[in-house]
Amino acid sequence: MADEASFSVPQGYFALSGLGRIRVTGADRLRYLNGQTSNDLRKLQPGSALGALVLTAKGKICAPVQIWEDDDAHIIETVSALSETLLARLERYAIADDVSFELMESPRGWHVIGTTSDGLRISRLGESGVDVSTPPAGLQEFSADEVERLRILRGIPAWGAEIDEDTLPQEARLDATAVDFHKGCYVGQEVVSRLRSVGRVNEILTLFHGDISLPSGRRPWKLADSQGANTARLTSIAPASPPFCALGYVSTRSEEKVFSVLDETGACLGRVEKTEFPLTLE
Repeated sequence: MADEASFSVPQGYFALSGLGRIRVTGADRLRYLNGQTSNDLRKLQPGSALGALVLTAKGKICAPVQIWEDDDAHIIETVSALSETLLARLERYAIADDVSFELMESPRGWHVIGTTSDGLRISRLGESGVDVSTPPAGLQEFSADEVERLRILRGIPAWGAEIDEDTLPQEARLDATAVDFHKGCYVGQEVVSRLRSVGRVNEILTLFHGDISLPSGRRPWKLADSQGANTARLTSIAPASPPFCALGYVSTRSEEKVFSVLDETGACLGRVEKTEFPLTLE
């Protein structure tokens, strides 16, 4: 396992997995996709991907996506479990548009962080990186546990753990990276814009650390504040602890920093403390 210092400015690569892609063609594809996603696809640069969200009319997340140009098409990437659902959603809204969709085979490739390389420029773990078709020479390959730990340290929400179909972008802090508040209309825009100007979400994605040992993985843990109220929760615990770090949510009405971790019986297993993104451990 690489030490924490190497994760502060990571350099290495890992295999891509668990992803699905949709190829979008047709003369209306850019206009159509821009009306379906939260970021401004007119800002796409050749050879670069742009992160965005596909939302419901109520502003909740249908799918987190990466989008880029590919000759006479656009490629939409999401987690593989959402590929068919996303395809059906895109097809449903395409009524009189010159646009077609095709599910692609699961991608094979590697993602390189922390060094210059030719390939698709894309941010996957809160770091600028590049997708390549062959493993780079002379770099460390990150294990799945190292990738998961880096994801948590960098505050990147995962589908099924930190985000699902009931999550608002602001709750998962995705409004900072996947939403353009100055673009034209898109599905879900009204709710997302209203939350920014006059509203407040009920909970917010938070990074925790502490002197505690819990099994790693993506599973929920209840957290109680000093009054015993369940005002927070853990969602993902990083592998290779210590030091312990985890992602979770805290009620926006809570001003407390330290919480007790509870097991299924309500017994206290230890305490965790809120910290800032990204966590840098000496």
